[in-house]
Amino acid sequence: MCDPITMATVAAIGKASEISATNQAAEAAQDAAIDQQMIMNAQRVQEMEDVNRKAGMELTQQKRESLRAQATARTASAESGAVGGVALRNLANVYMQDGINSGSIVALSESELTQIGTQSQADFLSTRSAINQAEAKKSTGLDAALQIGVASGTAYAAGGGFEGGTLGAGTVNTPGYVPKTSSWDASKAAFRKTWGF
Repeated sequence: MCDPITMATVAAIGKASEISATNQAAEAAQDAAIDQQMIMNAQRVQEMEDVNRKAGMELTQQKRESLRAQATARTASAESGAVGGVALRNLANVYMQDGINSGSIVALSESELTQIGTQSQADFLSTRSAINQAEAKKSTGLDAALQIGVASGTAYAAGGGFEGGTLGAGTVNTPGYVPKTSSWDASKAAFRKTWGF
């Protein structure tokens, strides 16, 4: 059987290595989630620019068609000799149709932009969830110290270190012997010294 102190030391080092590896993996997962979010943000910005570009081109095309329709209405009114109310009514119909068509284009682009915004919010929430899950896997400060202490204490006890209350210092194990410092007090003192408490 190994020396209890050696077993405790090996267990503490093993647990510290495990905690370090877990923390590094969690940190890498958080970094990956943030990188993915940046890629998705760039994609959403591109999608918004595409929607705005498409709407701008459609509005330009609509305005050209409206100008052609206005010119056609004016020419038709002039050629037919229509004056007054009929000419104005024909021109008003062209303006009204232009407004309806332009409004439809703008409404459609606003709807697409809203959908992209909703997708962007869903992306953010997914990223936030991934970051929180990775953060939950990390061990920091007191939590890490307690895990190391428990692993070390368990290994120390498994090595017979608590038998007779001697801390494995080579003292004679007599039935009535009670050490001045218990192993618990020594563990607390070592913990405080190690972690600055």
